[in-house]
Amino acid sequence: MPYSLLLIIACSPLAALTGFSLWQAARAAAPDTPKAEQLDTARISKLASEAAASAAERQPLVPSLTSTDLLDANQADLDAADAKLKEAWEGWQQARRLLSKYARLGPTTIAAERPAAARLREAAAALARLKGFIEAEKQNFAGHVSGADDFFAMLQRREQDLQKEIDGYSEQERLEAAVTAAKNDLEQGRYGPCLKRLDSDPLVRVDSPGLAAQLQDLRKRAEYRRAWEELDHATARAADRDLYEKIRAFLRRYPDPPTPAEGDLQARLERRRDRLKSEISVQDLDRADDLDTLLVEAAQIVANDQIEEPIKKKARRQVSDWLKQHLPKIEAPSSLLGKEEAVTKSGQRKIGEFYLPEGVDSYRFWTDKKNRNTLRQGEDQFTLAQPPATPQYVAWAQSYQAASEGVLAAEATRDDWQQFAADCDAWQKRLTAYRQQWGVDDEPDRSCREWSFASAGDVARNVLRKWDAYERILGQTK
Repeated sequence: MPYSLLLIIACSPLAALTGFSLWQAARAAAPDTPKAEQLDTARISKLASEAAASAAERQPLVPSLTSTDLLDANQADLDAADAKLKEAWEGWQQARRLLSKYARLGPTTIAAERPAAARLREAAAALARLKGFIEAEKQNFAGHVSGADDFFAMLQRREQDLQKEIDGYSEQERLEAAVTAAKNDLEQGRYGPCLKRLDSDPLVRVDSPGLAAQLQDLRKRAEYRRAWEELDHATARAADRDLYEKIRAFLRRYPDPPTPAEGDLQARLERRRDRLKSEISVQDLDRADDLDTLLVEAAQIVANDQIEEPIKKKARRQVSDWLKQHLPKIEAPSSLLGKEEAVTKSGQRKIGEFYLPEGVDSYRFWTDKKNRNTLRQGEDQFTLAQPPATPQYVAWAQSYQAASEGVLAAEATRDDWQQFAADCDAWQKRLTAYRQQWGVDDEPDRSCREWSFASAGDVARNVLRKWDAYERILGQTK
């Protein structure tokens, strides 16, 4: 190999800076630096070395050496080459020292997977180190070492980039803090403040589809819970129709909870809706105009598994109460109690007190007890077609009361109601015949003038027509 070529290889002024050897030297100064954190150094080293190589190509030493036979060169030429080699070597050493210092500076790239707050701290620390490095070293190298100006220009651009990253990380940290605060508001039951945050900066400016979808879910949950809480805390009276309609409107707006986390809230409100509906239905039973409507609505209440047992008991009681209210009130006239009724052989009806002395066939008769005490022989005496008996009105009233109480009892069967209907028809028929015989205007007690067993029979037949519903209401199986 020509001696001149050896010198070129050994003495190129900044050739080391252009290749891998200088980067290896820089890494040697900080061997434990992770690869991901060396990227900036590698990039800057490459650009700096390219700049140095470009400067070296413009130097006259290397071209002149390639055309000089150093074995035949005179001393003046060698002295000049030696001076150039010395200058190049010192420049290379300075460049190596500069990159070695930069390698010890630490990373200026920030890991993307870290939280915004951590990236912000790392970027701020990296920027402070970089500024300190530039301030301390630029005056020593820039303008003195070939390629150093480009190197520091590159660092200053990195400084500007870091500042932009810091601004971005700061905004990201603010965004993450706002999201966390909104979630905390939701979990703590502060639904109004949560919605206010979602409508405020920076959350209102979110354009990331993923985060925007999360915030939309958060908004739905906050709106749902706020509206739910208003209904749940509402003070309601029994059978509150207004609250019932509000709950129905809410459930139409939210047929399903926003997330499974609201599932229990939804179920709780649905139970309250059902309870109010049952209370309203029971209240409506009081307003039922006819037995058919009453039995149909009461049967629906009793058959509903979502309705609580106390409500069902109330519905059953209301059916019984309705029947009690609509069955005629027929009571024995107080003026006839303690008296008897008989028909004389002459065909007269007599109601009062009778007494038959021994050995005679004529009854003594008094219209009331007071006269009996004063008229011991009686107000009148006569023979009877048949012995005295309980007054007909008293007998009918007593029979009717016993029968009506029997069918209103919980254990009454279909047969009991059928018998009651038949008895009512029979009593009405006898009552009609009795009045035809004795008249109405001359009744012994005027309260009897309004008596009728026909309406009671109609009620009984209506129950029989709706027996399946009536049976479900009272739980009868006979």
